Amino acid sequence: MVNRRWQAALVPLILLPGVARAADPTVLEATRSTLAKWVETRQLISRTRADWQADKQVLEQTVGMFEGELASLTAQSGAVATNSVEVARQRAETETAKAELEAGLALTSRTLAPLEARLRRLTPVLPPPLLKTVQSLVDRLPEELNADAVPPLKRLQTVITLMNEVEKFNSMVTLSPELRQDPAGGEIKVQVLYLGLAQAWFVDESGDFAGTGVPQAAGWVWTPRKDLGPRIKGVIAMYEEKQPAEFVALPVEIQ
Repeated sequence: MVNRRWQAALVPLILLPGVARAADPTVLEATRSTLAKWVETRQLISRTRADWQADKQVLEQTVGMFEGELASLTAQSGAVATNSVEVARQRAETETAKAELEAGLALTSRTLAPLEARLRRLTPVLPPPLLKTVQSLVDRLPEELNADAVPPLKRLQTVITLMNEVEKFNSMVTLSPELRQDPAGGEIKVQVLYLGLAQAWFVDESGDFAGTGVPQAAGWVWTPRKDLGPRIKGVIAMYEEKQPAEFVALPVEIQ
């Protein structure tokens, strides 16, 4: 699996169907509509990414706070004087801090539950190469009934790491070798080009078997489009820097 940043990959992916007929007013209107939907989609992605980033920052700050508290408690325990009065005072302070920490961890556990549920619901729409990368993290997400059996800090680390991986994939164009089922029911090796989490195109080595892919609630849906074969192969060649970049029109399904 190969990842590249959007900036390096968007040039060859000018996704405006029908650009070759820009002189036709009907096509111009359709193009404007597609552009408007594309801008709306990008704004939605930006808002979603901002929400995820805010959640991540809060969780990371919480981890830092708890780690600092634990380090402080450890240091205090190691530096307790032998004087009985001092020992008693520091023990009382330590017990108070411990109780506060446990209360904070309980609050974190309650906050994590809805995030874990959202991530579990997101799993079916993760592209296969991303799911392969994060499967071990997904497997660590506890079910709601068993959540209390897993330490909150361990759950927090899993959630942050998983969110980071999903966000990273969504900000990149990814090329992945996979197997697709052809109309005859057989499997063909193809190259799949993912545009973040939103869209994908595939083509085999000959260019005769090609199509598009979009995420649905139950998983990705792949639609054969033989006519797209040469164009998708050209985009992949540009992505791999095997030929100069140029404008290529590929279909995008706006949801």
